[in-house]
Formats: sequence, structure tokens, C-alpha cells
Amino acid sequence: MQPDASRMPARYYASLCDLLKTDGLDIEAVLRAADIWPTQIYGPDATLSVVQFEALVDQLTKASGRTDLGFLMGRQVKLSSHEILGYAILTSPTLDYALQLASRYYRLMNPAFEMQYRHGPKSSEVIFQPIQSLGTPALRFLLEMVVVSAHEQIKSLIQQAMPVYGIYVSYAEPAYVQHYRKLQPAIFHFGYEDRPGARMVLSNDALSRPLPLANKASLKMAEARCEQLIQATIESRQMTEWVTMILRESTNGFPSLAELAQLLNQSPRTLDRQLSREGSRFLEISKRIRQEKACALLQAGTQSVSQIALQLGYNEVASFSRAFKRESGCSPSEYQQKQGN
Repeated sequence: MQPDASRMPARYYASLCDLLKTDGLDIEAVLRAADIWPTQIYGPDATLSVVQFEALVDQLTKASGRTDLGFLMGRQVKLSSHEILGYAILTSPTLDYALQLASRYYRLMNPAFEMQYRHGPKSSEVIFQPIQSLGTPALRFLLEMVVVSAHEQIKSLIQQAMPVYGIYVSYAEPAYVQHYRKLQPAIFHFGYEDRPGARMVLSNDALSRPLPLANKASLKMAEARCEQLIQATIESRQMTEWVTMILRESTNGFPSLAELAQLLNQSPRTLDRQLSREGSRFLEISKRIRQEKACALLQAGTQSVSQIALQLGYNEVASFSRAFKRESGCSPSEYQQKQGN
């Protein structure tokens, strides 16, 4: 079956269901509640739509009562879980080459995220960013799974001691932070990234070490197959949904069209054209999400008007007040009074 960029490979989540089933969870009931047939998650080459994936995360969380499912899932994913791409990574000559390979074909294992690999003079960065529109719970689950599994797989790939390195994630420190302290030698920094995503900073010394399972002939065969699969991927991303999600989930500022285009490694003009083809305009999306976030923050009543203005990317409180009044017909302070704050 050819991969489809709009659907999620089900094999990873089937393994999570199996794990929770051994703990006594009624997985059949969970799948029914998520409107998923068993063959849609356990069948050969099974995939889930984004709606099904979000429903599955929601129902598993409710049924298990656990908030650490993304972490749990991340520790279950092995390199062999990625099929031909995992085989290519295993037979790479160095970690540096393996990371280049993974970033090039990352969509084969996770169509909802993009992986970038940036090689610096002394250290290098691995960056994960969402490219599929997801609700907050599903996004958090998937991001946590991505960073934890990346750490586990790098350790298993090297099969020797690694130097201490940092992982910077956008989500807040969880209640089960003690789980993360066991992921040595990684040191996690929570709430660090302004945009949804994560960044790993690795020493170049670790990247250049030869890997124990390197095999030129096997690597060449696996790479050729990965190239065939990635070329067959159906580009069905809805850019309007993605832009809306990134704006809604961003903190400490409000990204511009140019900044969003940079996340996608394309020009602002290209992104603008993609939005236009979908009948959208960046300014309209930005204005709507800004207003939604402004109302939510004012209703919460935990921040001053000036703090909210800064968080939404305004340089002056007066500019925020004028923009808010244009949309709502009243000033931010008047709106707070109406809400009883």
C-alpha cells in the first residue's frame, strides 16, 4: 500500500493498545467508542485518519485514566517498528548519517511531524515540528511520543555511553516528570520552545562514531525502497488547518507569515499561494486566532492587559486595545468587566 500523508500508520498505536490490554484495559470497548474497527488498527498496512487517531487518544486516556500515554508509547517504539526505514537507519555507518536519513524520510514513520537535522561546528540539532493539524491533546501525545522514542532509539543505535545532551520541548513539565529523569543522559527542558515542537542538541563527537550494524549493501537496498515510498506519498496536507493550529498553540509571541514559512522550509510567497488555493488568507486567520486567544486570556483573568498584549505579539498596549475594540466593540478592560474579572 502506498503511504498517504493524511493518514497515520496504525502499527505504533496497535502496540500501545496491546500493552494496555495486558494491564486489563478493555481495548475492544475503547475501539468501539473511538469508532474504529479492529481491522483498521490491526490489519496489514493499517492506517488511521486524523479524526480516528484523535478519538483513539481521547478514549485511551479516558479509559486508562493515565496522562502519560505519550511517554509510555515513546518507550515502546523500536527502530524495527519503522519497517524498511528502521532497517536503513540500523545499517547506517554513523549516527550522523542515520539522522540525515531519518530526516529525509521521516514522513514514512510519522506523517504528522517533520524532522529537521542541522549540523553545526561543535554540536548538531534535531528539530521536530508538527505539519498536520491536530487538537491539543493529540498533539501533546504525539510530540511526547516523538521525543521519547527518538531518545530511546538513538541510545539503542549507538550501543555505548553517550555524553550528556539536552532536549527542549514546548509542553509544560508534566506531573510525572520523574519518568523523564530516568532517560539518561538526556536532560529535558520543559516549556522551552515558543512554537509546538521539540529540539535535541547532540555533541558532534557522538555523531561521528561508527555504528555496530553498519552494512553498505543492506543500506543501499533499504534507501532505494525508502525513496520509492516517499515519492509515492500523497501530498494532502491542508495548510489552512496547519497554520491555524500553529498560531493557536504558539506562546510568547505570535508568529508571522515569514516565520511559519521558515518552519516549512519554503518562501512566504509559496505559503501564501497555498493558503489562497484553499480560499484562506494569513491575515484573516491571524486576526481570528488573535481575537480568540485574547478573549480566552481576558476571561481567565490571570494576566494584566499589558501582559496579554505582549503574549499576543503587540509592541504596545494601545495597539492591542484598538485591535480588540475593532473586533469586539469594547476595550479589553471593558470586556474583562463584562466577564466579571
